[in-house]
Amino acid sequence: MAFSASEVVNRILVVQDDPVMLGLVVGSLRPEGHHVIEVANPVEALEIARREGTSLDLIIARVDSRPITGIELSKRLTRCGIDIPMLFMSPTHSLAAVIAGTFGTTAVIEQPFTGAELRSSVKRCLNGQRRKPRRDA
Repeated sequence: MAFSASEVVNRILVVQDDPVMLGLVVGSLRPEGHHVIEVANPVEALEIARREGTSLDLIIARVDSRPITGIELSKRLTRCGIDIPMLFMSPTHSLAAVIAGTFGTTAVIEQPFTGAELRSSVKRCLNGQRRKPRRDA
């Protein structure tokens, strides 16, 4: 699917230290017209989110990133008053289930995933899913 110049370009911050996985994510999103900002370190992602603020439309982060986890990144963003939708990449089904129970099923994608699955998850996140935990969790 090609995008047209009249479409809104979404700005997506991707936090991934694995170059192969980063290549899959970026290679799946840029052809769709998304502006992708790549970082390997979640602390750097936090600084970018503080600086960019509401100009970011989505953050995609490994849930098991280091030196802080994707969940800790989310908590720090909340403490800074930054509300940007997040999509967590989970390496295990059990961890994905915990994230889905807390943040909702659209906030997590389980690895391995295809480019089509990633694009579908990103679309759901961009269509209104916020990263705030569900109240019933």
